[in-house]
Amino acid sequence: MAYERRLRSQNLVHLLQNRESGYTCPGSQLGRMPRLAYERPFYKCITPCLTIDSISIPPVYLRKFTPDGSKLLAFSQDQRSLHIYRYRGFSSAAVGELIRQANVGSGECFSSQESALKSTIFERLFATKEALSLRLCQGDYSLYYLHREFSVFLEDGRYVLLAAMSVLRNALPFDDYVRYPDLFDKLDAFSYVFFVVDLKLGVVTDRLLLAHDSIVIAHNHGISVFGSKVAIMSRLHQCIYVYYVAEGKFHKQETIGPRPRNFIEKAPSSIENLDATTVLPITHIKQRVLSFLYRQIDLNSPSAKEKLKEFYKNFEFVEHMIMERMQLVNKELLLLRYEERPKDSDTMPMAQSPRRLYVFYTISAEEVVGVYPDYSVDLLQIILQFYDEMSNVRSLQTGDAPSLPLHFFLKQNFVDANDSILFVRHAALRFNPSVPVSSQSLSPSPYLRFNEFSFDDRHVSPLERPNPCSAEPIVFRDRTTQSVKFRLHATARRQINSLAPRELCAFIWHPFEPLVLSIQKCMNSYAYHVHLYNHGTVVEQASA
Repeated sequence: MAYERRLRSQNLVHLLQNRESGYTCPGSQLGRMPRLAYERPFYKCITPCLTIDSISIPPVYLRKFTPDGSKLLAFSQDQRSLHIYRYRGFSSAAVGELIRQANVGSGECFSSQESALKSTIFERLFATKEALSLRLCQGDYSLYYLHREFSVFLEDGRYVLLAAMSVLRNALPFDDYVRYPDLFDKLDAFSYVFFVVDLKLGVVTDRLLLAHDSIVIAHNHGISVFGSKVAIMSRLHQCIYVYYVAEGKFHKQETIGPRPRNFIEKAPSSIENLDATTVLPITHIKQRVLSFLYRQIDLNSPSAKEKLKEFYKNFEFVEHMIMERMQLVNKELLLLRYEERPKDSDTMPMAQSPRRLYVFYTISAEEVVGVYPDYSVDLLQIILQFYDEMSNVRSLQTGDAPSLPLHFFLKQNFVDANDSILFVRHAALRFNPSVPVSSQSLSPSPYLRFNEFSFDDRHVSPLERPNPCSAEPIVFRDRTTQSVKFRLHATARRQINSLAPRELCAFIWHPFEPLVLSIQKCMNSYAYHVHLYNHGTVVEQASA
């Protein structure tokens, strides 16, 4: 009995004894556990419990940690350079000595204005004097600006893919309307350049220029990565560019859409008579979607007539829908999200959401293997079962990235629910739009595991997005015992009401250490905080 209690204990001494002796929780399978997974229980004992308020940082925009946690990436304020800071570790002697000299006491938030701790803690955590600065947007790319909300890592963090775009817009070539029948010309066309940076050597290894295009760069929406394969979706041309990156170099593989891979033009395309009445051919992915939907109808069933009516009723919707999102589920499978084309603002109600279709498409065979409407409970079941694999984010230390809180709730309660239950259909409508998943959009921090910690996901989430600031500190509780483990003191600096400007807070989590950087923004004002482990901090158990 005492042995079992020790296995389930969250006492730090017991956890150290279990690790030293090799004991694990009953039922665990060591062969299937990711490297260092036995460290997970320690995260409930060692937490980012101390907040140092309003610290000083260099004049940069902080981005994120590398997957191995050894470096912090940032962009210069003119958005033309990349800064790489080496992370020294919160447990370094310099950091510990600085905290002791500041006499932070046992409180959870240090906000004294007279201490040197705030002005020097960042340079103690990160080797600012040894920081590497790479000027990316210069020479032929002097008119480009790095996008602050885009970065994708390759080869376990050895390389990082960055994107810059120009502020210049040019008229589209006229023959694009023939070569790309699905051209979505209600968009502004820009020029983009993608940089591959070798973080180990500190050099740019390759560049990729895509001119006259429209790609959703923010939060990695338009780019998906699986292994060395990189897919870039063009909203303008309604196609997907597929590359693979080897030793830091781009290699073009193919373009998916608008025509099949071995398509042969039988008649020369003429643009002389092109006008608004010209009927352009349907693209091959849409043709395969229609073929798939038709083949699902059993012509011998009693309901065949009704299903055929529904098929022909939706034919025009499929014919005119546009590709809005995509992701590489694996090296051979794409998940595409199609939506109906936006209507004029004066004819479409503001609250009406567009109809969607989710399409699974195999790259090698050029075949559609699944089509689901936006209310599909079958698609919801697929997401609930395979969301961790679809998110394609793994910590090098603790395994899969945390799931979204809504995903955790649904998986706990409705994974086997019948699709006739009205709530499940509403859940499908709400959660299905969470796919396709943006590449590397989830933080792998173990403190965001919703099955271990409970927290208010309105203000902090595994998704790397700014959230509205909280009026109170964000409380993290142990989901099993409901005891308070730590709080993030990043409260709104202005009174929260309908008239005040919206105040947002973004969190940069270290992949596995108890360290968080929070950035509060209201209009053009920024405030930076650091949250880290301090053994002398006493976490109050009173409800916050």
